Amino acid sequence: MKKTAVALLTLALALQATADVHLLPVGEFVGRDGRPGKGLTWKLSDQQGRTLAAKLTARHARVQFNLDYEHQSMLSEQNGQPAPASGWATAFEWRDGVGLFALNVQWTAKAKEMIEAGEYKYISPVIVYDKQTGEVIDVLNASLVNIPCLDLSPVAQERVARLNASFSTHPEQSMNEVLKALLKALGLPVTDATTAEQAVTAVSNLKAAAMPADLVKTLGLAEAATPAEVVTAAAALKANADKAASLTTEVATLKASGAGSNPDPTKFVSLESFNALNGEVAALRAAGVATEVDKLIDQARAEGKCSPVVEKVWRDIGKVDIAQLKALIKDTPANPALAGQTQTGGKPAAALDPKAPGTAEELTMCKSMGLTLEQFRGGAEVAA
Repeated sequence: MKKTAVALLTLALALQATADVHLLPVGEFVGRDGRPGKGLTWKLSDQQGRTLAAKLTARHARVQFNLDYEHQSMLSEQNGQPAPASGWATAFEWRDGVGLFALNVQWTAKAKEMIEAGEYKYISPVIVYDKQTGEVIDVLNASLVNIPCLDLSPVAQERVARLNASFSTHPEQSMNEVLKALLKALGLPVTDATTAEQAVTAVSNLKAAAMPADLVKTLGLAEAATPAEVVTAAAALKANADKAASLTTEVATLKASGAGSNPDPTKFVSLESFNALNGEVAALRAAGVATEVDKLIDQARAEGKCSPVVEKVWRDIGKVDIAQLKALIKDTPANPALAGQTQTGGKPAAALDPKAPGTAEELTMCKSMGLTLEQFRGGAEVAA
């Protein structure tokens, strides 16, 4: 359980009647009277300060934070005097590298007049802190003061002691059993001195711990393999092992069913018969393809799309990929000259002058098939 204390401290912070009031500095600091003690300091980091500012803002959103004079709120039980407020605040902000601020403080008219007249120079917050670490964990209120060191009377001391007791037994500061068990499992001291940062670091180190080198090597993974990668590889290895076991069982079953007897001819065929059947199927398939190629070539010739010089190439293409041949025929423009619808006056195509200019249809065909006009008209061979 954390041991906490309440301290009334006066900080030499410049005080002006402005909206934002600097309550606490960042880092390590001590009171003007040397508190919290020889060799000790109060501490407030940027991270702790941001948490504290959020906590104060949430708490005082409806019940405003009180600022008074000379810590009269602490002394009123002794002297019986009223404890008037000097100002009120509802929002707080931590400024990294600077400290804690009360924002938009609403000073009373009297307090503002006294500050502007120089009658008050300093602000003294009442803080709650961890007696072991010096960490500031709360701010109860603040006062306008002029005396750097406040000498508390016995009655005021008693009230501070009551505040100490109330904060020392606050349930939020107790370490529960689950947290103790977690710290023990992580190998950390089960004391209030163990910080959250230490616990987080231990968990992070545990998560990032390297997998056993032998296991990683056996699975064929890199040395820096993550636990997730190891699990995936192990799962794949198990799946393969299960499959192998299943196949082994099937083979054993087949051996057992055929042991000491000839295979059932109604269920099994010889390898020779199987190969012969495959040959017949292949021959039938080839014959069917050849027939379809013939039909496609004949149709292409009739449409004026296939010249004798490219027919062999097209047939070879059809034997390998009938779909490619169909696409080729579809994309090739018709040439009336190849279909017998030429402007030769009824003369055979061979009677055309090979050097005569090509028609638009002939030139289009030559371009699509990558042929010269002479090759297209059959005057030259096409290299296969």
